[in-house]
Amino acid sequence: MLGDLKQAHETLLACIDELERLTRDDTPDQQRLASVRWKLSRASVQRRRLVEAACDLLVTDATLIERSRVTALREDSAQTVVESSRHVGRWTMERVLADWDGYREASAVMRKAMRARILQEQRALYPLLERAAA
Repeated sequence: MLGDLKQAHETLLACIDELERLTRDDTPDQQRLASVRWKLSRASVQRRRLVEAACDLLVTDATLIERSRVTALREDSAQTVVESSRHVGRWTMERVLADWDGYREASAVMRKAMRARILQEQRALYPLLERAAA
């Protein structure tokens, strides 16, 4: 499970990096942007499934403090989904093309939040998954 989660994080971070490169352009490349957003959404769903599975696995074997962290991580996942869905719903391709500068700003905020979330997952889950595999 740890290897799968690490791969999912790497894939998602690569998508985030690709989106960041695209948003540096003065004008949007609609086709590439649509492709990257689609890949990012798929990678995010895969990562979320793995995180939830890891939390389910770990919560029973974790110490009280670790269990608290794992439970909080899982509960935060629901809020993350809401924020991500809101962002995607607000920033349709039509709106992105109409307000490229606004999208670039909103995308930067979302990318920062996603990177922070991945770091939080790595810090909370990797050590526990390593221990569980030993």
